[in-house]
Amino acid sequence: MRNEEVFSVITVSYNQGEFIEETIKSVIFQKGDFFLEYLIIDGGSTDNTLKILDRYKNLIDKQEIEINCKGINFRYISEKDEGPTNALNKGLKMINGEIIGIINSDDLYPEDAFEKVWEEFRKNKEVEIVYGDVKFIDEKSNFISLRKGIPELSEKNFICENPIIQPEVFIRRNVIEKVGIFDENFKFVNDYEFWIRCLRNNIKFKYIPYTLAIFRRRKNARSDISNISIIIETLKVQLKYFRKTEIFIRNLGIYSAMHTYGTGRDFELCFDILIKNLFNDVELDKKEIKKAKAIGYLKLSIYRIFESKKESLKNYFRAILLYPQVLFTKESLTFIFRFLLFKKEIYFRVKEFFIKEKKYD
Repeated sequence: MRNEEVFSVITVSYNQGEFIEETIKSVIFQKGDFFLEYLIIDGGSTDNTLKILDRYKNLIDKQEIEINCKGINFRYISEKDEGPTNALNKGLKMINGEIIGIINSDDLYPEDAFEKVWEEFRKNKEVEIVYGDVKFIDEKSNFISLRKGIPELSEKNFICENPIIQPEVFIRRNVIEKVGIFDENFKFVNDYEFWIRCLRNNIKFKYIPYTLAIFRRRKNARSDISNISIIIETLKVQLKYFRKTEIFIRNLGIYSAMHTYGTGRDFELCFDILIKNLFNDVELDKKEIKKAKAIGYLKLSIYRIFESKKESLKNYFRAILLYPQVLFTKESLTFIFRFLLFKKEIYFRVKEFFIKEKKYD
């Protein structure tokens, strides 16, 4: 079996027995003109995960399930590791395929995803990374939304956030050979750092307009905004690659507001936690700290305007008192616009109208 004919998929798992069976099914029932290698790296689960893995390994080894590709090599290991990034790198060193997919143990692949990806890689030999659209579902698999991918990715798309989600991305093996494995200093945003590193190394990305992953949104997930460690690591990645003070100050304020709004915690406390955790990476003077905090309060006033006009106004004036120049930002105009309209439904109808008009012009 030549490596060029192998489609390898890695899942990192720990106590995901509630969801992992759906994930496994979404991988092993993929169809296409390739051999499928599926490797699950389990961190020593204590729930029913290992029973599920054993059952599917036996079904596949005994050929008691329908195979829609040239063949399946299903295997898993279960042992303690040093975190999900370490487990993922362990998996990358064990697989053999030319094309690599990475899916979380609670996410899914649409039934025709691999066929679309395989076709694109075979057709365009210069393409090294393929990505697409993502469907979002909740804990009970109910549809939430569909997110279309960005056709032409560049570094500017990564300055404020990660615009792509790991399960939607498929890579050629030579990408790992060129840029290395995932950075184990990042436990939550290893993929964010990896995509930027790929762009810095001129890796060729290609968007295809198909849903390539189904991502599950749920509370207490590693990607949840309530996890402040994600915000800290995200800011550290931005400092590493986009070390421009203005960008960092702005993002520091915005992320503080996002975490505050998402958790209901005190803004000042959230802001101070971020500053303390980032102190070794960046030094800010008093003026820069005031500016970052003002941007955060301004953003928080926008988030809360449709819930409490009074509380939102307080945050708006806090922002202006801290750093009066924020009065002349687009966020300030957004706040005023929302404040005047107040009703959420009216605001978004007006906004949609102006967007349509702009496109028409």
